[in-house]
Amino acid sequence: MGNKLGFYKRVMLELNHQVLQNRIDEHELHQLFWECTLRCNLNCRHCGSDCRMLSEKDDMPLEDFLKVLDEIRTHMDPSKVMVITTGGEPTVRPDLAHCGAEITKRGFVWGMVCNGMLLSAEKLDEFVSAGLKSIAVSFDGFEDDHNWMRGNPMSYKNVLRAVEAMKQHPGLTWDVITCVNQRTIKYLPEFRDFLISLGIKRWRLFTVFPFGRAANEPDFNSATSSSSS
Repeated sequence: MGNKLGFYKRVMLELNHQVLQNRIDEHELHQLFWECTLRCNLNCRHCGSDCRMLSEKDDMPLEDFLKVLDEIRTHMDPSKVMVITTGGEPTVRPDLAHCGAEITKRGFVWGMVCNGMLLSAEKLDEFVSAGLKSIAVSFDGFEDDHNWMRGNPMSYKNVLRAVEAMKQHPGLTWDVITCVNQRTIKYLPEFRDFLISLGIKRWRLFTVFPFGRAANEPDFNSATSSSSS
């Protein structure tokens, strides 16, 4: 009996290995990041792309990106692909809700990564009506450190406003993301408890490789990275 179990176990392991290998060979698309603008309304110290309020390049025309999506739809089920709009700061793009509605119309799932500066309750309602399913907002520490990181004295208050807006949409998947550095790593447990008190249930942590603006910031050079949810 023991030998039979051993044989069956080997067969199942081999079949599982083959399934995993097939998935690797097929390399199916699950996430598509669209850098829909190079403009940004903040001046973050850790920015690797050095985005600015006024970009030398125009935003990518929606029509060009939709051609990409239409091509993808000919090869796979769009409902299995998450289109994540990024930037720069995607919310500075005035037609973002329209972009999201067109993405949704084509059967794709739409998400966003943003800094929260423009994410009022009214604006979030507009995005959700356009099919937004997932959103992540940067939240980098308590007020002084967050504003230091983001280069704007109003950033922290606007993130708090964004959190309250996201809480009003129970069908929306959302989280906050913290860039850990030498200024904030010492109080991460305290900050975690603060986020919980705000009703935040998902929290991601990351560090940055020091390039772009971060290359000249010693506070980013040796922080420890981890993650939680």
